[in-house]
Amino acid sequence: MKFIERFVRIGLIAMIALSFYLTYLIWLSPANRDPGDVKEITSAELQKEKASKAASDIFLPLRLTAINGEEIRESNTENLVKKIQLELGKAKYGEAKLETFPNEEAFNEKNRLEEGIEMTYVANVPLTVYLDTFQLDIPISESIQDTNFFRIQLNYRENKIRFLNWSKRTILEAPITTSLSAIQEIVENNRSWVPVARDEMLSSYQYYTTESIKLPLYSYISSMRPYTVFRDSFFTDPKNVRSNDGSANLHLYDGSESMIIQQNQQQVDFRGILKTDDHFNVYPASYEYIRGLGTNYGSLRLFDQVNRMIDYRIFVEGFPVFGNQGEGRMTAQFSDNGQEHLQNIEIRANLSTIQVPIPSEKEVELPPSHDVIEQLYLMGADADKLQRILVGYSWKNLQDTGVVDLEPNWYVQYENKWYLSSDLFSRLQESEGSSNGF
Repeated sequence: MKFIERFVRIGLIAMIALSFYLTYLIWLSPANRDPGDVKEITSAELQKEKASKAASDIFLPLRLTAINGEEIRESNTENLVKKIQLELGKAKYGEAKLETFPNEEAFNEKNRLEEGIEMTYVANVPLTVYLDTFQLDIPISESIQDTNFFRIQLNYRENKIRFLNWSKRTILEAPITTSLSAIQEIVENNRSWVPVARDEMLSSYQYYTTESIKLPLYSYISSMRPYTVFRDSFFTDPKNVRSNDGSANLHLYDGSESMIIQQNQQQVDFRGILKTDDHFNVYPASYEYIRGLGTNYGSLRLFDQVNRMIDYRIFVEGFPVFGNQGEGRMTAQFSDNGQEHLQNIEIRANLSTIQVPIPSEKEVELPPSHDVIEQLYLMGADADKLQRILVGYSWKNLQDTGVVDLEPNWYVQYENKWYLSSDLFSRLQESEGSSNGF
C-alpha cells in the first residue's frame, strides 16, 4: 500500500508540474508577446551565431577597371577585387576632402583617369559603410561623413583615392601615403580581362565593349532550400517560432515577426520591426538579417539599391543572376513604422538556389554593349532614363529535370529597373505608337 501511495503522490506532483508548464505555453510563450517586442540586435551570443557571412564578401564592388591611357580593360573576377580591397585596408591615408562641382563638364574633367584602376558599384554606397566593411582608415571630418558614392578611383600618378558620385557631382579625395606597387602587381598578374572603351557621347561614366564577347553557359543542379534556413537567419529567436500550416502556405510567427512560405510559388516573405537610432542605415540593417544564411543561398552579394530597398543577388563567376520568378534575388525593403526609432522591414526571397555545377563547354556570343546602347537610342530610349548596361546570367529552369541553365545576356537599367536588353527593345517598340509612352 505504501508503494501505491508513493506512486500516486509522484503522479500528482508530475500532473501539477505539467499544469504549470501548459499555463506557461498558453499565457507566457513568445507567440503571445506584445507586438511591441521588436527586434533589437544587442545579444553578443546571437551576433556570434549569425556571423557566418562576412560583410566584406556581401558588399564587394561589382567589377574592376584597369586604365592605362586609351588601353582600358575590365574584370569581374571576385578574387581580384578581394585582393585589391585587402591591400587598400593596409594602406595609409591623409585627410579626405570633399569637392562639389557646378556642372557635369567640370565634374568629368576632374574624374577622368589616365593611369590607375576603378572599382564600381551599381548601388549608391555610404562611405562610412564601405570604410568600416573593408577597414580603410581614412581621416574624414564629421561634416562629410554622410557622403555616398558609386565608384572608387585609384590614381597611380597622383597616389590618391577618390570616391565619385555622379548624381550629386561630388568627389571625395584623399592622398595615399604608402606605395601602390603591390596593387599594381596584383592587377598586372590578373589574366581575365575584357577590352572596353570610352564613348562620352553615350555616357560619361560607362565603359563599353566595342567587339563581341564570348562567355560560358553554366548548368547547375538546383534545389529548394528548406524554410528553416530563412527562419534561423531572419527571426530574432528562431527556437521559439510557432507555425501554422493549415493552408497551402506555411505561416511562421513570433511576436512582431512573421514569415509566409508560399510553397507553390517557392517564395519567402518575412516581416518584422526593428529598433533603430539616429544613425540608421539600410545597408548594415539588412546585413544583420541575411548574414546568417552563410553559403546556404549561394554567393549572395549586394547588387542594387533604390530609395529604401536593397537588392541582393546570387553571383556566378562575378556576374549577377536574374530570374523571371525572382530566382537568385533577395530584397530588403524598409519603411517608417510611425513610432520613433522603429522601422518596418520586409524581406522577399525565392526558395530555389543553385547547388552542383554540371560540366559544360557551351559558349554564348554577346554583341558589343556599345551597339546595344546605340540601338536602344535609335528605338527611342530616353538618355536621362537609360542608366547602365552590364552582363547578367538569365536563370532558365529545364522542365522536370532539376537542372538550371544560366545564360549570359546584356541587362540594362532603365528608370531604376533592370531589363533584359531584348525585353527593353520590345517595350520601346510597343511604346512608339502609344500616347502614354514608356
